[in-house]
Amino acid sequence: SCPSLLQVWNVHFQWLVNEAGKASSFLDVLQLCSKRSNHVDLFAMTVSHIWTRRNKLRVGEAVAPLGMINQMASASLQEFQQSSLNHPKAPSHPKVTKWLPPPSNWVKVNFDGATFGDSSSTGLGAIIRNDMGLVMAAFTQHIPLPTSVEMVEVLAARGALCFAKDLGFNKIIVEGDSEIIIKALRSNGLSASNFEHILQDIKSVSSSLGSVLFNHTRRQGNRVAHGLARLACNFVNFQSWMEDVPLGVKDVYASEVIQ
Repeated sequence: SCPSLLQVWNVHFQWLVNEAGKASSFLDVLQLCSKRSNHVDLFAMTVSHIWTRRNKLRVGEAVAPLGMINQMASASLQEFQQSSLNHPKAPSHPKVTKWLPPPSNWVKVNFDGATFGDSSSTGLGAIIRNDMGLVMAAFTQHIPLPTSVEMVEVLAARGALCFAKDLGFNKIIVEGDSEIIIKALRSNGLSASNFEHILQDIKSVSSSLGSVLFNHTRRQGNRVAHGLARLACNFVNFQSWMEDVPLGVKDVYASEVIQ
């Protein structure tokens, strides 16, 4: 319905503009196109180029004229189709991911979250290991259920980083299996997510430390942290275990050995 885009849609999809007036969502438009036309791939590629152009305009980047959208979409689709023909998919093999120790003089803190539907609660877990793979500390925490899965993960990330900071570690790799949260933590921009304030808090804590990196791993490489998160349902609040941390720090937390 955007007047500026009529010059784009009228080339191949004028019929869709006419028939999609009653559509209530983009999904309705997509379904209508797939039922009535064999050019749904071209439609999708055109949408992609429009969206990319819009995002570039928002950040002040140079963009191609609207009149070039159809040509660019057709070229991209042809390139994609040719690539698919020339490179058949090889048989996929499950990729095994193992936990890897951090560089010398660094620690790695793995975090994860778990939800308990029967009690409407959540478990957070984290484990800190040094460059020899030895466990420095770990914690598990039982809290009320947040509003989303992403909120669970970002709360676990903040808890893990603050835990490592309070124990006196200064060169930290924060690692989790939530790609969404790790990407958000690596980004310097703002988002409209409901956990943006927690992301900003994590970045503020990071800026007060010597060096902090955020790393994504697969679930297999994060099994211990996941196990700690699942263990949280056995405790009331916060439980921690510490091995080789600065003197006096252990007294900050109510500690209990996690078997």
